[in-house]
Order: sequence, then structure tokens, then C-alpha cells
Amino acid sequence: MYFTPRIIFFLCLLSISCCTLCPEFLSACFDAGMKHVIGTETNLEDVQSRISGLERRLRAIEQPVWQIRGRLGDWEICAEGPCRCIPETKSLSCWRFGLMDIPPTQLVPEDVLKLDLGSNQMTAIHRDTFLDLIHLTYLDLSNNFIEHLPLSLFFSLHSLTHLKLSKNLLRELHQNQFLRMRHLHIVDISFNKLRTLPEGLFLTNGALVVLDLTSNRISTLTSGIFLGLRNLEELLLGKNHLTSLPLKIFDELYNLRSLRLDENHLQALPSSLFQDQINLQDLNLRDNRLTVIESGLMMSLSKLEILELSTNRIARIDPAALQGLTSLKELQLGQNHIKKIPQGLFQSVPSLERLILYANGIETLSNNDFQGLSNLTTLFLHANHLRVLHPDVFMDTPNLKKLHLESNYLSYLPARILDAMIDIQQLRLARNPWHCDCGAAYLAMWLRKRYLAHLKNLHVAIEDATTSLEGDSNFWEFGGGAVCRGPGTLGGKLLIQLSFHELCEGQWASMQGLVPRLPLDTITTIASYSVRR
Repeated sequence: MYFTPRIIFFLCLLSISCCTLCPEFLSACFDAGMKHVIGTETNLEDVQSRISGLERRLRAIEQPVWQIRGRLGDWEICAEGPCRCIPETKSLSCWRFGLMDIPPTQLVPEDVLKLDLGSNQMTAIHRDTFLDLIHLTYLDLSNNFIEHLPLSLFFSLHSLTHLKLSKNLLRELHQNQFLRMRHLHIVDISFNKLRTLPEGLFLTNGALVVLDLTSNRISTLTSGIFLGLRNLEELLLGKNHLTSLPLKIFDELYNLRSLRLDENHLQALPSSLFQDQINLQDLNLRDNRLTVIESGLMMSLSKLEILELSTNRIARIDPAALQGLTSLKELQLGQNHIKKIPQGLFQSVPSLERLILYANGIETLSNNDFQGLSNLTTLFLHANHLRVLHPDVFMDTPNLKKLHLESNYLSYLPARILDAMIDIQQLRLARNPWHCDCGAAYLAMWLRKRYLAHLKNLHVAIEDATTSLEGDSNFWEFGGGAVCRGPGTLGGKLLIQLSFHELCEGQWASMQGLVPRLPLDTITTIASYSVRR
């Protein structure tokens, strides 16, 4: 009997709706001519996707189910199965047993509290697997190959507080997937293949404290997806494909402490996006495509302590952009396009302790760029285009302990520039074209003085062999990587080892117009040892 492509198509739909045919037949239906029925490539791909989804559902229906019993003494019988039973904690662990599916010979006591099926090889799971486990509080299905969760799979789990679904192959979730789990505190769906989240997915999960959606393929989110999650403290959305965020997506998340949006494709942020995050302490926006930080965006974040904005495309920061961040302790702005620090930018963040500005292309620093940062202990300025520093640039940062200036174009440091740093513990100066004449005498003497006390403890003289110094890690932390580019025969020597007499001979060499002995790229090679340290 001959069937036209259209008849074959409707037979396929009928068989799919009845769930009576095997996946192979469904694929055959597709190959038999649905392309002629659907007509367009877009629809064809959609139908193929739907068929793949139905195949996953069919596999779930075919899965075995274990025995769930509620009689006295069942914990003793439980131990006869392949999994590990722990009556004292009412736990059942099948972790890393190499299971392809649920073991049908395993008896599960009805009063089990903790169930671990993580790190196995399961691809599907039957909808009745957890039927009547009303006391279960902890369920781990992570690190499997599960592609589909039947709608009613969790309907009996009224007491569940911890649900781990990470590192599977989930492509979609039903909007009622978590409908009856009103006591959920922690949900981890990270490292799956979710492209979107259905509206209302978390509507009944008001007790949720931690929600981890890291490393999926989510490109869009609806404005009401997190509505009602007033107890949420940690929301992890990093490593997805988000390009924009709805204006009200974080509304009413008053208790949020940590928000991760790193490694997405965000290009801009609505000005009132964080207006309700009055308790936020950690905001991570690293590795996006942001170009501007406008004023008002952070105004409500008075408790924010860590702001991560590195590896974006930020070229402009409004001078008032940091207003309101009175508790900020760490600001990361590395690997952006900031050429100049806006005047007064840091005056509104007096609590700042760590400021990261590496790899921006900053060319100059004025004497008041760090005004107000009296609590700053760490300042990373390496891999910029700095050539000259104002003598008073660090006068407002007397508590600096770590200063990174390596990989710039500095040939001198002005006299007195380091005098305010009485507690400095780490000063990195490698991979700069240091010009070693009398102008470098201040820096050389400062380095020797700082390092001398440490050398005395080791009973080593600063004029001893270079190898004696290189063997000490503290040598590299106190500017030991500063290598002279020149002039003349001083090229390639360590600045910290040069005496005043040698440096001023360098002044004479400069006056004679001698070219530096080392090209700039050679300095990188000589000083590379400091990087390895």
C-alpha cells in the first residue's frame, strides 16, 4: 500500500501522540517526506527538534523503576541492593556506581531523606522513580547524561530542599517542573543545554535561597522569571548567551547577596536594573561587551563589597558612576579600554581596598586620580601605556601593600613618589625600559633600602652574585625585576644592584648620546624570570 508524504506525516503525529512507536520509526517518518509537507527549512528544523524531544520522552517511559516500600525493617532489606544504604542518616547513595538506569532490584525505604544518584551514566529517568518519597529533602542527579525530566517526576517531593541537576544534557524544563516543591532552598541546574526558562518556572518556590544556572545556553529571560523569589540570596547566571536584560528582571529580589552575570554578551544595562538589590554584596559582570558605565546604575548598592567589571569594552565611566557604593572594597576594571581615569571617580568609594586597572591603555596618572583612597592596599596598573607618573600620584594611598607597575613604558620614577608607602610588601617593576643614570638613583636607593633588612636576616650582601638574589622570592617582590635598558654597558643589569657611582656614570653615557645596549623586547626576556616566580 502506498502512502503519500502527507499521510505519512499525519500517521507520525498520531503515533507520537499515542507514544506507541519506537524512536527509529519516528526518525523514519522524518526521512520519508515530512520535508515536502512542511515546506520550509525553518519549520523542518522545528519538527526535527520536536521529534528529538519526543524521543527523549519515550526513553523516559521505557526506564525501569525501583521498589519503594514503607514497612519496618526495610532499611535492612535496602542494604541487599547494589547501592549503599545508611540507616543512621536515612540516606541512599548510588554515587558513581556506573548505573545506566535506575536499578530495579534496589529497595528504597519510603522515609529516605537523602538520595544520591550523581556521577552515573543515566540518560533518562521514569516519571515514577520518586513516587511517594514525601520525606526526601536532598536529591542529587548531577553528572549524568539526562536529556529530559518527565513533568510529574518531582510531584511527590513536597519536602525537598536541595536539588542538584548540574552537568546533564537538559535542553528544556516544563513551566510546572518544580510546582509542588515549595520548600526548595537550593537548585543547581548549571552546565546543561537550556536555551530559555519558561515563564512561571519558579512561581511556587518562594523559599529558594540559591539558584545556579551557570553554563547553559540561555539567550533571553522574561521580566517575571524570578518574580516572588524574595528569599533568594545567590543567583548565578554566568557563562550563558545573554545579550540584554529586561528592566524589571531583578525586581523584588531584596535579599540578593551575590549576582553573577559574567561571561555573557551583555552590551548595556538599564539604569534602574539594580534598584531593589539593597543587600547585594557581590556583583560580577566580567567578560561581557559593556562599553559605558553610566551614573545611577549602582546608586542603590550601598552594601556592595565586590564589583567585577574586567574584560569588557568599557571606554567611558561617568564620574558619578560609583556614587552610592560606600561599602565597596574591591573594584576590578582590568582589560577594558579606559585611557584616562575620570576626575573624582574614586572619591565616593572611601572603603576601597583593591583596585584592578591592568591592561587598559592608561597613558598618564595625575596627582589626584586616587584621591580619597586612604584604605587602598592593592593597586594593579600593569600592562598599560604609562610613561610618566606624577610625583604625588600615590600620596593619597599611604596604606598600599601591593603595587604592580610591570609591563609599562616607564624609564624613570620621580623622586619621593614611593616615600608615602611605609608598609609596601610587593612592588613589581619588570618589563619597563628603565634608563639607568642619575635619574634612577632614587629608585635604586629606595629598592636597596627596602630590601636590605630582609638580606641582613639572610646574611647576604646586596652586592653578592645575582644568583644569590634570584634564589630568594622576596627579591622579585621588591622590584628585583627592574632591568636597565641602558645606557651603554648598563643595559641588561639589575637596577637594584647598581651603586650611585655606577648610575651617575650612566648619566655621563647619556650625555655622550650612547644608544641603549638592549632593545625593549630583550628586556622582556631578561625579566621573564620574575614572572615565573
